[in-house]
Amino acid sequence: MAVLAGTARPSAQPWEPFHPLAVEFLTALSAAVRQGCARREELAAFGFWCRRARLERLRERHKGPRPRLGRGLIFHAAPSNVPAMFAYTYAIGLLAGNANIVRLSTRRGEGEELLCRWVGEVLDRPEFAAVKARSSFVSYPRDDGRTAALLSRCAGRVVWGGDATVAAMRRIPMPPWAVDLAFPDRWSLALLSQAYVAGLGEEELGDLARRFYNDAYVMDQNACSSPQLAVWLADGGEAGARRRWWEAVAREAEGRYCLEAFQAARKIERFCRRAMAGSGVEGLERYGGNLVWTARLSGPPGENLPPRGGFGLFWEREIGTLDQLPALLDDRAQTVVCVGVDPAETAAFLAARGARGVTRVVPAGQALEMDTVWDGRDLIAELSRVIG
Repeated sequence: MAVLAGTARPSAQPWEPFHPLAVEFLTALSAAVRQGCARREELAAFGFWCRRARLERLRERHKGPRPRLGRGLIFHAAPSNVPAMFAYTYAIGLLAGNANIVRLSTRRGEGEELLCRWVGEVLDRPEFAAVKARSSFVSYPRDDGRTAALLSRCAGRVVWGGDATVAAMRRIPMPPWAVDLAFPDRWSLALLSQAYVAGLGEEELGDLARRFYNDAYVMDQNACSSPQLAVWLADGGEAGARRRWWEAVAREAEGRYCLEAFQAARKIERFCRRAMAGSGVEGLERYGGNLVWTARLSGPPGENLPPRGGFGLFWEREIGTLDQLPALLDDRAQTVVCVGVDPAETAAFLAARGARGVTRVVPAGQALEMDTVWDGRDLIAELSRVIG
């Protein structure tokens, strides 16, 4: 087992949530990350997320009338396809008052290596010795015995990954009092008002396309909250507004996205698999060369779920009214990204209709914004305990 940062055997002593030293450490890490990775958007986003002002807002949100303590030592299994996720899950565990073991994949990319190095450098500062004693970043090939040995000391685990990963982890026992949080496969969508897009000027359109690009392309649509499906609300305006929208997204991608051969091949494969399955794929439109592909889905609302896209492949559906939206959702649906539709009103509508799955409704540009409330769960509350 390789120890990438922190210590091999972390303390299990709990702290109160938002312990001052935890906040100081994450603030210092924020500064280090933002100074070192201006060109890595997904890493810079983590640095921006854990700046002091954000942490103070989170502290206020999670204040309660009774004292709380972390649960102790928490094991985190981080996904390999979202580079900064290991840092987010660690930060949330730390803010909840816990010591943490974070397991990273042996197939780490450059982004993970960079971020892990910065974490280690900040942990090694003398003023953060107490945080280092509660932090362990490790990597090892799949080994249920080693994982079981680590989990035997833990008061909980947090698993991010596909359904198979979650199922495999759940077969490994923990102490009976331990908490078990799992975040399996999910998918997300964008809800776009055709009338709103049709009425946008070029500057406004470009700004929205930039935000949408951040939601989708920064993580190659691998994040569970990145939109795979674009649902057009046919509420007026010319149908040509849709082409104008995708052309704007393609222009944004032309200046920022590097489409490698592997990514292009995977995009072709995913489109062809869906088309060959006979699941109502109607045509293919391309924008900016290979940068944006869109394909219309037809058939019964739930027939084409989950809508697996990626690398600039988006599936499209049309609805005449918002009343048709819940039928397009299943239990795996997570985030609705709103373009020209009010997020608060949409969330209230979906709640009133008993919509399946959805736990987040956000404006364009906020799909990847990690939160201490995720998949409808208050992670600070679940990873800590009330005393009183």
